[in-house]
Amino acid sequence: MKRLILATAFFCSVATFAQKDELKTLKKIYGKETISQKDLEAYKAALNSLEPLAKEEGDKVYTKFYKVMYPTLELYSKGDKATLQDQIKLYNPQFITEYGNVIDETMAYEAKVGKKIYTDDLVQEKQSFKNQLSMIANSAYTGKKYKEASSFFYALYLFDEKNEGNSLENAAITAVQGEDYKAAEKLYEELVNSDYMKNGVIYYAVNKASGQEEQLPNRETRTKSIATGVYEKPRDVKVSTKLPDTYKMLASLADHNKNMEKAKKYYEKAVELNPADMDLKKAEARIYFNEAYELLKDDQKLVDEINSFRDDKPKYDELMAKRKEIFKKTIPLFEKAYSLDSSDVNTKNLLKMAYQVTGQNEKANKIN
Repeated sequence: MKRLILATAFFCSVATFAQKDELKTLKKIYGKETISQKDLEAYKAALNSLEPLAKEEGDKVYTKFYKVMYPTLELYSKGDKATLQDQIKLYNPQFITEYGNVIDETMAYEAKVGKKIYTDDLVQEKQSFKNQLSMIANSAYTGKKYKEASSFFYALYLFDEKNEGNSLENAAITAVQGEDYKAAEKLYEELVNSDYMKNGVIYYAVNKASGQEEQLPNRETRTKSIATGVYEKPRDVKVSTKLPDTYKMLASLADHNKNMEKAKKYYEKAVELNPADMDLKKAEARIYFNEAYELLKDDQKLVDEINSFRDDKPKYDELMAKRKEIFKKTIPLFEKAYSLDSSDVNTKNLLKMAYQVTGQNEKANKIN
């Protein structure tokens, strides 16, 4: 038993030294200015060796940290040869979330144990990473690569949702500019439900040199800029004031993408927020008109069939009842379209016909 305990103790001691060696290797490579292919291979080998040995909380924290950081080293190793597509491949939603989380977890652990190894660097890393994403996003936008810009603006939002709500809005806008309408619909859906849209504030001030009002990134930046005399006349605007136009865009996107039930819901909300917008009401009316009109697409064929059975009363009555039932289904849809846009001639004519076919002549006579 004693020999077994000693053997176990020896193994633990060896494992501890191994962990320290692997951590030293990872730390050394991670801190390099230039990363070679050989460094990447050594980094990966050390990481693979460390993972099964990491049992203590600290070892687990740093193992996870180095594991999540590996893709950044791969990109960094490419230097100037790294393309925009390489960056897009790395900065995907899953990586951005993991990257942000592992930085926060590492800093939290170091704060708990009172030993700063990476904390100061990680504070700078977070800001540097945000600046890099912002630079890439704006560069892609300036180069009219709107889909790519949207991807990076969204990555920036995911990395710091609390402070980068505006980047979510930029991601949605540039997705539309890039004609990626399905992605744009999802982004606008996320935008209308975001804390940024509900509680965000836009900070404006007038640039003394140009006399133009400009948007500043946050209250702190504006306060400092006013204190230095560069800006004046501060003005705050709640982001929620954009909600009417945001729902209008979302409704239009759902309509374009043939998500008709969503389009109805968003148009209804948009009209509620924009009651005086007649173009919006007409767009919503068109949704209901088209749905009703689709039900009548075979009406002429049915009428021809009815006329061919004039001498067969049972069949004639059966087909007449069928036509009446079809028109009955269109009435709520035409009525909704008419309530939104009573000036549309096609809506009036078909609603009137629907009333007549279903025997509601009194209602039909009221439509002029």
